[in-house]
Amino acid sequence: MVNRFRFGVGLLLAASLLSVSSTWAADEAQLEPSSPWSMEYAPDSCLLKRTFGSGEEQIQLQFDQFDPARPPTILVSGKQFGQFSTATARVVATFGPGLPEGESAEAVVGTVGPERTPLLMLGTRDLLNRSSLGLTAALAAPTLEQAAAVSQLRLDAGNVRAMLKIGSLGAPMRAMQTCLDALVRDWGFDPAQQASLTKRVSPTGQPGLWLTSRDYPTRAIAKGERGVIRFRIMVGADGVPTQCFVPRPTMSSEFITLTCALLMKRARFSSALDREGKPVASYYVNTVHWAPQQ
Repeated sequence: MVNRFRFGVGLLLAASLLSVSSTWAADEAQLEPSSPWSMEYAPDSCLLKRTFGSGEEQIQLQFDQFDPARPPTILVSGKQFGQFSTATARVVATFGPGLPEGESAEAVVGTVGPERTPLLMLGTRDLLNRSSLGLTAALAAPTLEQAAAVSQLRLDAGNVRAMLKIGSLGAPMRAMQTCLDALVRDWGFDPAQQASLTKRVSPTGQPGLWLTSRDYPTRAIAKGERGVIRFRIMVGADGVPTQCFVPRPTMSSEFITLTCALLMKRARFSSALDREGKPVASYYVNTVHWAPQQ
């Protein structure tokens, strides 16, 4: 059996993307906030979330950010997303008002919490609806002024048409930045230095060969086990990995141990450069999708 492993640049989405023009139904649900914004500080991420609507229409929106240099991962959960029986679902997410139409992209379908509430992992989404194909470290993050002008999120997922009235994202994104600065500081770096890097850590060689089909555990193949592992590698000024971490794993400890062991052995990088062009220690965040080939 052949297996595939996907390395997205912080993405939980398949690579296929398509710009579309959606026609919104007249009965689109208008969901007002039913909770305040809350921020969770974790050792490896910052999680900003808020709930909208109530009952069967209730949707929770989450901005989950693992890497300060890249946009947050967007997740939505609610009973109405239980309609999807496949591993992925095509979703259009459009921040607004007055911004271009969002892209249609495959979201990973899952569940969350003890009640196994249906979840859609929309992947990395830009608050200005810029193409995910351009979401690299070279793309400037939205300013706080631009974030403050964003006050709604439209979702088109299967038979769900919903407008989340999220309110101005100025204050929430300011809180996110405070959390991210604390995160980088906890990792042992100066947030100001990391934010001013003239070059970020980048892989050398072929990252696709860091983990191959030969590495997939035989026992896991028999079980059909699959999942997404987001990892963070600490990289020295010489480009050599020094530590590997897996925040919020979705797979067994066997996969976590294997993933980090192989990455530490095989992954090599071109080091980060500070504002003076000198090599400095930094970090690299990415995702591996362990899945048997269909």
